[in-house]
Amino acid sequence: MKNVYEPEDEVLEDSLETFEEDTLQLFEEDEPPVAVDELFDDFFFNFMDDPRFQTQRIGYPLRYKVGGDIETLSKKDWDEHNHFEGLEVLSVIYEREQDYQLSKDTSMQHVGVEYVKLKRDEVEKFFFNRVEGKWMLTEIEKKKRGNMPNGSFINFYAKFISDSIYQRGALAEPVKVILTSNDGEEEPEEDRLNADEWFEMRQSLPLPTDELINVDYGQACISQHKKTLLLQGIGNGMQIKFKFVRDEDDWKLNEIEY
Repeated sequence: MKNVYEPEDEVLEDSLETFEEDTLQLFEEDEPPVAVDELFDDFFFNFMDDPRFQTQRIGYPLRYKVGGDIETLSKKDWDEHNHFEGLEVLSVIYEREQDYQLSKDTSMQHVGVEYVKLKRDEVEKFFFNRVEGKWMLTEIEKKKRGNMPNGSFINFYAKFISDSIYQRGALAEPVKVILTSNDGEEEPEEDRLNADEWFEMRQSLPLPTDELINVDYGQACISQHKKTLLLQGIGNGMQIKFKFVRDEDDWKLNEIEY
């Protein structure tokens, strides 16, 4: 005897198959292109901006290291450690101009992103590694600022940005300003700022005051006499370099380039 429900079952089955195909196609269309993994910066911008992509690129259970202790984080723990939502500025601290080009190296396998609290002696470092060609977050480590390779400079910057009297004493006399053209075809313009002019200009600069998100591509951290703090805007092409030099025990802001 023929099952009277068979035609409807076939229609339902066809509908489910169509739904699954359409849904899969939708997810495939939303998936970032393969090129997103060529440069870490391209991957990280997607990682910050897309929660679904972010979930796919975290290796759960995620290792969380605090001192000598190792814990594991699950998906429900991630929100407490996700400091990247709504981020507007990234920084890179380096000391050699050639290290500035590391962000363009497509063969890079390991990158660290440091979330530095400037009002507390605390930093979380996020370790990203290529796994089968894809960038993945594989570990977080929490430690003191002084235990960072750039710890002494970070401690200086934290005081520099929070104490205007200290900041005034940490300015070169004068501070050199270099203004470059966007297309690079025109000669850079140069200016000099005294302390009062710096503080006036300072109001319009996006210098981090609460936390610093620093990208560690593996750049050298050898010199204790010069550092460049590069600030990069997210999605707006902004780049400003703050160059610091150290004379004996004192760091000073020597030059700004943008």
